[in-house]
Amino acid sequence: MPGHDDSPRSVKLLIGVLFGWVFSAAFVVGPWVAVVVLLPDVQPWVHPTYWLCMAAYLLSALAFNPSPDMTELGIGGTLINNPFSFEDDANRALLKWALFLWPGKLVWWTLLRTWGLVRG
Repeated sequence: MPGHDDSPRSVKLLIGVLFGWVFSAAFVVGPWVAVVVLLPDVQPWVHPTYWLCMAAYLLSALAFNPSPDMTELGIGGTLINNPFSFEDDANRALLKWALFLWPGKLVWWTLLRTWGLVRG
């Protein structure tokens, strides 16, 4: 069939996108559903506040790309703290930010790959 690609790479991409959608739905909507179910008498301002905070998080995950130098992370490139190096502390902070933004980056990866699959 023209335009139909069954290569292993496209199948892996499709499976990755499907798993990405499951994760994205759980990550974005899951906490909101938990608040609605566990706290049914929550104040009305909590709902728009949640969605604004989630939008801000997702936009910051798209905009920022912290990349620590993993060779300068600790003594000999390990996770052991080097008390004599400021670079060690800065790279450790960048690593924490990268790990904090990773779920949002996965949500954006899923959205962008889905857009690419839809467009063809």
